[in-house]
Amino acid sequence: MGNKLGRRRQVVDEKYTRPQGLYNHKDVDQKKLRKLILESKLAPCYPGDEETAVDREECPICFLYYPSLNRSRCCTKSICTECFLQMKVPNSTRPTQCPLL
Repeated sequence: MGNKLGRRRQVVDEKYTRPQGLYNHKDVDQKKLRKLILESKLAPCYPGDEETAVDREECPICFLYYPSLNRSRCCTKSICTECFLQMKVPNSTRPTQCPLL
């Protein structure tokens, strides 16, 4: 009694809270990115793999395989965090257009 059921936060290695170098992200707020990843609002920045595996999904933009991807709200398609950061306009009040539609 008294225990709350809830979603457990994923433990993320600190090195996966930063982009891995797939693209040059000069406009990314590193502190905000880290916070979103630690709060499980964005998938960690795992390095992509060219080989498929049972526990990996393919990003339809960069065609690399990841253990965890983000889901778009509009069409529920998968996208890796680095591709999301590449298409996200920094400090924009308008929502980003889905590149998968």
